[in-house]
Amino acid sequence: MVSILVVGTNHKFAPVEVREKVAFAEERLPEAYNYFRAQGIDEIVLLSTCNRTEVYTATQQRLPERKVLKLWLSFFGLPEGEIEGRFYAYQDKEAARHLFRVACGLDSMMLGETQILGQVKDAYEQAQRAGAVGTYLGELFRRAIKVGKKARSETAISKGAMSVGGAAVELSKHIFANLQTCTVLLIGAGKMGTDTAKSLVQAGAKQLLVCNRTLSRAQELASKLNGQVVPFEELQENLSRADIVIASTGAQQYILTKQMVSEAVKQRRYRPLFLIDISVPRNIDPKVNDLDNVFLFDIDDLEQVVREFLEERKKEVPKVEALIEHELQNFTVWLGERKAKPIIVQLLQEAQRQTEQALNELFDELPDLSEEQRRAIAAKMKALTMRLLSQPLNQIKQLAHTDGVLEIARQLLVPKEAKATEDGGALNEESQ
Repeated sequence: MVSILVVGTNHKFAPVEVREKVAFAEERLPEAYNYFRAQGIDEIVLLSTCNRTEVYTATQQRLPERKVLKLWLSFFGLPEGEIEGRFYAYQDKEAARHLFRVACGLDSMMLGETQILGQVKDAYEQAQRAGAVGTYLGELFRRAIKVGKKARSETAISKGAMSVGGAAVELSKHIFANLQTCTVLLIGAGKMGTDTAKSLVQAGAKQLLVCNRTLSRAQELASKLNGQVVPFEELQENLSRADIVIASTGAQQYILTKQMVSEAVKQRRYRPLFLIDISVPRNIDPKVNDLDNVFLFDIDDLEQVVREFLEERKKEVPKVEALIEHELQNFTVWLGERKAKPIIVQLLQEAQRQTEQALNELFDELPDLSEEQRRAIAAKMKALTMRLLSQPLNQIKQLAHTDGVLEIARQLLVPKEAKATEDGGALNEESQ
């Protein structure tokens, strides 16, 4: 009977210097799929991102996790002990539950992140192109993508910002009616400030101004972010142009004083001004908060916003888990029915054989029956047989995912003379 297995490692189990050794680069995926399939693995999907690499397999016989791990490491020319104690493995129902959690963002470094769902979908499509997906992994990944979409549409698991840049975007949307009318001024060249400016531009900000003491650095950043350079000496003159100001320099004193901001607000006719101070030490005088229509957030404020969003996402986890369990139940029933199919086929074939044999014996004993009577008796016998089998067959389907049930059913319901052919005809039927 078919068994599903996932073997993988992620940010919880291994540091990046280990993960990068076993990650499948996109250009090597065709080679990897050919390699694994040449080892006799029926179905396989390789999911490789910056935070995880996972190998999903579906095979007719249960595949030892150590064998998959050995093949995986061998592909990269690594010794078996390379990720000893730094990997995980799940079979059948637990493998499905794990993938559903991954697709919903519950197993991510950033709870509820949306990128992973696209990566799961891409991995499935790449495996399809490689001809490595069949009935079982195809169904599993389609359901994973389905439940991932439902988690994001029916719960708030992905709502709110999980980064300083994201928090800046969320806060901006509360201050300004439309980001597309906003101009962003970036002061400095710090990474966090640059990422925040990039987040605002990607969210739809109209224009980006870049100001830095080193003109060449300002020009370099402006070129990367499609912005306009503002000479540092002209900061005061350009401050009033900005709706959102990001300060991210290494200065040891305030770059923006209360007096500078007050002048800018007057020139803006008191339209709102959003100031984001990501620097440590701070670049903006906290006293600007005393000014009307000025909103100042420092790095601690922004991180607090991120924490609050995280807490809100955590509240959504039980709802997502309920969606996962519902889809998991549907999948295990489907999987059980597929696994039960060989026994059901064999049982039906045997029932048909014995019914035909009983009818032949009866007709030999009653040679005077008309053809019409023979047909009526045969129809009644066959209907009775199916009626007697109906409940056991339904029970087999419903309980097939439970450990040992199929073997018990096989022993009780399939006669010894029929079992001899089960590994042949029934297995062939299952694989179709």
